[in-house]
Amino acid sequence: METKVTQKLYQKIVNTLVNIVPEEWEKIYLYAEFREGYKKVFFYYYTQFRAKPVYCLDITDLFNISVYAYDELENELYKYFTVLWEEFEIQEHEQWTNLTFIIDSTGKMKINYGYENLSEISSIEKQNYWEAEYLA
Repeated sequence: METKVTQKLYQKIVNTLVNIVPEEWEKIYLYAEFREGYKKVFFYYYTQFRAKPVYCLDITDLFNISVYAYDELENELYKYFTVLWEEFEIQEHEQWTNLTFIIDSTGKMKINYGYENLSEISSIEKQNYWEAEYLA
């Protein structure tokens, strides 16, 4: 679903990710999952100089970035994905339950929306499955 609202949200998401990641990156893989009463967003990014991707929650440990500053930007991501999720309902489209947002350093984006019920699967299992599919 492409609307002016979703296009603006995608740009805000990208801008927030650029502000969160404190070094040059080549590709970011982000997972978001939303349903009533549950929200989860995490991402990994690749650089030219690191063999393994950097997990978002490791950023404050690896770099001299305050947890408060990181949390503020992370809250922005949650806000934008919440609005995106709600926009699907406003536009009378089926609301996604999860998505994978892939962006490279040239600005090329790909978004894979999922609609399956994931409420019975543990967060750890979902994250492990997603990592195996997208980061392997």
